[in-house]
Amino acid sequence: MTIDFTWFLIAAVFGSQVIVLSFLTPLRRRRNFARLLTHYPPEEYPRLYPVPKEQMQRRLSRVMPLHYAVGAIAALTLVIGLKHQVGSLELSRRLLCCLMAQMLPAYLNTPWMIKVARQFRAMPPPAVRSAQLRPWRICDFVSPLWIGIGLGAQLLALGSAVIAYLHRSQALLVAAFCTILSSALLLRMLWRLLGRAAFPRSDPYMSAPDLFRARQLRFRLLFQGGAALGVYLAFVVLNQAQLVHLDFRYVIAAVSVAVQLIWFASVAAQGRALATRDFSVYRAETGPQVVR
Repeated sequence: MTIDFTWFLIAAVFGSQVIVLSFLTPLRRRRNFARLLTHYPPEEYPRLYPVPKEQMQRRLSRVMPLHYAVGAIAALTLVIGLKHQVGSLELSRRLLCCLMAQMLPAYLNTPWMIKVARQFRAMPPPAVRSAQLRPWRICDFVSPLWIGIGLGAQLLALGSAVIAYLHRSQALLVAAFCTILSSALLLRMLWRLLGRAAFPRSDPYMSAPDLFRARQLRFRLLFQGGAALGVYLAFVVLNQAQLVHLDFRYVIAAVSVAVQLIWFASVAAQGRALATRDFSVYRAETGPQVVR
């Protein structure tokens, strides 16, 4: 086996993936939760906790060992691969398998997050609220440039899927998946462009500036994230049709780096929210809130 730059690159990405996904970001999430409890205890901010604090702590205590266990297995997989000096292609395959396993705790935690979100929305609204009527536009949340790029990326992905299938019928399965996903995203974007430029409130007590930032984030995820996904799907389907040639090893490394950055960004967003969000609205007694 030849140890070259690609082998070192895959090994480095593998190592950072183990650290970031299974140890660093889970620990930072736990610290953020502890910081939330310390600075905004349920006794003073009952509206911030739609489910009892004890349930949230138990859930976190169950997820953390799973993160560590999967991380230990992934680390052992990497050490064995390095010890036996497996090829870069095989190492990238093991990286992909470990990546899917390391995302397992997030999958298992999704129903719990949905439950908490529903409990938030089901909370009784403030007794007194004032309303400010304003016709929000999508351009208030995301720039027209990103709207155009997001729509164009989905059209690019759909066109690539058609070209790939016509060029090589064996690419039907990948082309069909790309078509379904891109069509769903495109319809979602068009529905938002033609409908109301507002998402439902995360909870009835969220302050107006926090509500604006939350909606802005969701629109950016829709159009900017959709743009990145559309370009990625276009390359994948064209590669499946052998119209472009992408090295599998570099593709897997790029996916791993992208997931790590997303995990970092989500944890950083939690930290920023703790520093900038208006938590006074969640106290036991609050004044009138402005709803947009």
